[in-house]
Order: sequence, then structure tokens, then C-alpha cells
Amino acid sequence: MVLGSAVIVTILGLSALTAVRIQRRSAEDMADFAEARRYARSAIEMGLRTISTDADWRQNQANGNWVTNQTIGRGTYSLDGIDPVDGDLAVGGPDPLLLTGTGEVGEARCKLSVQLVAQVGPLTCLEVALHAGDVVHINEATVQCDQTISSNTEVYAWSAEVYGDVEAVGTIWGWTYHGSQTSGITARTMPDSTVFDYYVTNGTPIDINSLPDWGGYRVLSGVVLSPASNPYGAVNAEGIYVIDCAGGSISIESSRIVGTLVLLNPGHFSMVDYSVNWEPAVANYPALLVDGDMYFSFLQDALDEDDQDTNFNPFGTPYEGSEDDDVDDIYPSVIKGIVYVSGDAESWNDPQFEGVVIVGGEYWIVDEVDLAYSDVFLNNPPPGFVDPNPPMVVQQGTWRQ
Repeated sequence: MVLGSAVIVTILGLSALTAVRIQRRSAEDMADFAEARRYARSAIEMGLRTISTDADWRQNQANGNWVTNQTIGRGTYSLDGIDPVDGDLAVGGPDPLLLTGTGEVGEARCKLSVQLVAQVGPLTCLEVALHAGDVVHINEATVQCDQTISSNTEVYAWSAEVYGDVEAVGTIWGWTYHGSQTSGITARTMPDSTVFDYYVTNGTPIDINSLPDWGGYRVLSGVVLSPASNPYGAVNAEGIYVIDCAGGSISIESSRIVGTLVLLNPGHFSMVDYSVNWEPAVANYPALLVDGDMYFSFLQDALDEDDQDTNFNPFGTPYEGSEDDDVDDIYPSVIKGIVYVSGDAESWNDPQFEGVVIVGGEYWIVDEVDLAYSDVFLNNPPPGFVDPNPPMVVQQGTWRQ
């Protein structure tokens, strides 16, 4: 009985010691796992930092492993980043990104993953009525603007009357400003060279040689260009027409355009002249895209059918819901929509713009110009005017362990 009792006591003692060891080991394992989980989360945080500080992270990071067994604390972490759509980070636009962090401590191993999505937004140049990548020169001119004139460098106004707010990354010089003046702004984002791609791909080409030659200028004059009308060839359902000027000068004048006109390689002193009535066929699309320099000298004098002996609202291209077969109507001379010029631009006489004017280089304003802002393009940016490097944000409900 004594020996039996001793055996039982011994067994109970050993069992208690074993239980303590198991509890201790379990506690250690739990502590290791909790630490491994923190390291996995740290790996993802490092991935978030990478994509927030490197604008070219899609090109600079591989689709797959980003970090392997990086020492941290008592363990290591690894990080993988993949494009779950096409398996290629560098192509396909702002595809989602799946980040997976792995933390290891001792025998403990934890994986965390989360999906990021692009917070796609408009280029910030769409926030103002007029924006130039270089200097805005206002020389002995009157500018009527119902919103903001902006420059990524400086604004000069000499003997001018500027009605509207003005802002610049650099200095605002000269006189006379009748609105607020703000220097030291953050440079606004602008289109890059890919802005033309969608429109060239989806547009209908017009042969520059099909336009009449008037004294060295190819002239688009006295015509209706729209999804239903193209006197130079096939029509385009979205009203997108592309003219490669091949270095020659072009003048667009005395016409009604309902569409998006793309001018490539325009020659010296290419311009919009006389009177035009112009708006995009697709409400949020640009009206004019110019890969080069451009001059705007069109007047606010009405576009008159009788003067041009042309019906500008034929059947298929109504104006404000009205279409007919006579030449008795008149139209306001204005360009509505986005006007984008990749090079320098200059305006004189008294052109009127309704929408957003964006100039990649310098913009010289002489005489008068009227600028009326529209937020249609900011709220629904067209192809080419979306931030190409949008911030990536965590998609709700995608955290996994």
C-alpha cells in the first residue's frame, strides 16, 4: 500500500510537472506566434511604404517575391506582391495588388495578406479653368475668368486686367489682379505623352492632303465635323478625328465641330481662327488635343450660316435639339470642353473657352480671352486625364490570416 501510494504521488507529481511544461511551451508558442504575426504585419507595412515612396514601383518591383527572410527582432519576415489580374505589375494600368507578409519566430510561422486597389482620380490640372506647365504671360490683355488661372512656374501680367483668381508654384508678377493671388502651390499633375493614345487608336484619320491649301496652310473651313458628318471620309461614332499635319501648318476656321479633333505634328503658326462653334460629341471628352504648339485667334463674332453659305445643323447633327436644311441660323463662337496643347500656346483677339484649357509649355495671352470653368471633366475625367500613378489603398474586407 505504501509503495502504491508512493507511485501514485510520483505519477501525480510528474503529471503536474508535465502539465507545467506543456503550459509553458504553449505560452512560448503563443508568444512566438504573436511575434511572428507582428513581423508579418511589418512586412506588409514595408510594402505599403515602398509603393507610397516610389512612383515607379510597378516597374521596379517583381511580380512575386519582394523580400526574403529579412532579419527582424528574434525572427525574420518575407514579402510577396502580385497582380491578381494578369500577373504583371508593369502592364494593365492600375490593377489591384495583393501583398502577402510572412513572419517567422522559432517554429512559429504566420502569413497575412491584404489586397490594395488604386484610388483612381483626375489629374489636378482639371481643377482650374486654365493651367500651364510653364509661365503664363498676360500682356496688355483683359482676362475674364470665373474661376482660377494656374501655373506650375510663374504668372506675369503687364498692363493687364485679370478678373479671376491666380495661383502659381513660383511668383506672381505684375498688375492688375482683381482676384486672389496664391504663390507656393503644389505643382498640378498634367497629361503625359500617352494622353493621345486612346484618341489616336479609336479615332478616324483625316488625310491632311484632303484639306485645301490656302497660301501654305491646310484649311479646315466651312464644314460640319461630327459623328454623322465628315466631308473628308468615313464618320466616327464618337466624333474622334485625327489629322497628322506632317509638319505642315493648319488653320481651323468658320466651322462647326461636334467631336474630338487630334492634331499631330502641326507646323508653325497653326491656329484656330475666325468663328467656330465647337464641343465634344462625348460629353466628358476633350474638344481639341494638339501635339505641338497652337495659336487661338478666333473671334466671339457669331458663326453665321448665311455668311458661309453652309448649313451647320444638318439632319444628324442637331444644335440644341434643332436640325434643318436651311442656312438661316447663327451660332455662338466658342470652344467647349478640354483644350490641351502639349507645347506652347498663344491667344489674341477675344476667344472664348468653356471647360478647361491646359497648356504644357508657356501660354501667351494678348488682347482678350474669356474662360468659363466646368467641373464635368474633374468629376468624370476622360481617357488620358486620369492620374497614371494613383495612390493604392487597402480594400475593405480583404485582410486574411
